[in-house]
Amino acid sequence: MSNQLENLEVKEVKAAKPAAKAGADKPAKDKPKKPDPKHDKPKARLHQLSPYAGIVGEYGANPEGIYDRFTLVAGSQEHTVKFPPHFGQALYAAGQPGAAVTVLGYLHVTPKGDEHLHLASLDVAGQQLRPTPAGPGSEAFTVEGKITELLLDPKGQLRAVRLEGEPAELRFPPHLGEELADHLKADAQVQASGQRRTDRPGEQRAPGSSAPLQLEVLTVGGQAFLIK
Repeated sequence: MSNQLENLEVKEVKAAKPAAKAGADKPAKDKPKKPDPKHDKPKARLHQLSPYAGIVGEYGANPEGIYDRFTLVAGSQEHTVKFPPHFGQALYAAGQPGAAVTVLGYLHVTPKGDEHLHLASLDVAGQQLRPTPAGPGSEAFTVEGKITELLLDPKGQLRAVRLEGEPAELRFPPHLGEELADHLKADAQVQASGQRRTDRPGEQRAPGSSAPLQLEVLTVGGQAFLIK
C-alpha cells in the first residue's frame, strides 16, 4: 500500500511541472563531475631501483639553508640527487665533493618538469649509507634469506612475509601488496633492508616475540625495489 502511495505522489509532482518553453527541447548538458580524491588519486606503484655511478659534485640547500641534494657527475651526464634533509650530515661526511660513489635510486620528474634522482642508498668507499626515518623509535636492519611464509590480510591481499631463520615478519604498505605478490613467492631468495621498531620507554615485550620489520628496500631476482 505504501508503495502505491509513493508512486502516486511522484506522478502528481511530474504532472504539476510547467510546460516547457519554446526552443527548450535541447538536451541539457551534463554537469562536469567534481574530482573525487579517493578514486582519482593515482595508484601507488613499486619504484624499480637502478645503480648510478659517478663523482659527487656540488651540494645544494633548501630555502632554510639545509643540504637536501647534490650533483652526481658521470662523464658528460649530470643528475641532481635528492635526499631527506636529516640525512645530510651523514651523507656529507662520507661523500665529500670529488668522492666516487654509486647511488641506488630511481629517476623522478616533478610536476614542474624538473628531473632528479631519488636516492634509496649510496655506496662510497665500500660503505653503504641509506636514509633512516627522522627521529627516534627504530633501528636499521638488513636480512637475507628464503621466503617461508606469505602473510595475507583479511581481504586476502599480501601484507607481509617471513624469511627462513628470521622470527619477525617483514611488513610493507598494504597499497603495494598486489604488486609485490607478483615478485614474492614461497621459497624465493630475497634481500631486505629497512627499519625495526624499537621498544618505547615503559613497554614490556612478551617472551619470544619480535618487533616487525618495516621494509624499505627489497631485492628479489637481482632487481631492487623501493618500498614506500
